Amino acid sequence: MLVTPEWPVYTIKWIKEIKWGKIFFCGLIYLVFATVIHQIEVIFAMKYLPNAGPPPLSFMIKSATFTFATGLSIGLVYYYIRNLLPKQFLHRVTFFADLMIGTSFIFFTLPVYILFNLPFQLLLSWFVSGFIILFLTSFTLVKIIN
Repeated sequence: MLVTPEWPVYTIKWIKEIKWGKIFFCGLIYLVFATVIHQIEVIFAMKYLPNAGPPPLSFMIKSATFTFATGLSIGLVYYYIRNLLPKQFLHRVTFFADLMIGTSFIFFTLPVYILFNLPFQLLLSWFVSGFIILFLTSFTLVKIIN
């Protein structure tokens, strides 16, 4: 996309029409979904994790902050492309979830598999939990943001 003189005007107009309360609520919902599902996942993937004990509080705070920021980003992406998605509720949910899951697979799962020596079962567990989180988030986004 070429930058035109009108580009800043369109960007400012787009930012002003965003319903930030709904975006922050979606970020919070994503934080809750991700935290709960990851805690459940730990129970099943415990044998793949080191025996160092629970992480410190600073890790949990950083994790919650980054997870909330990820939820905000996903909400903004949905807000930006929502007019391009199908109008039916379930089609919209599945299209957006598929887009996010495909992006996650290409930009996270495949590079992690190639770059790091991790057990395949752990990577599969991460992908499945990410799939569930992204599908639930997509369902919530479509429900909250019209």
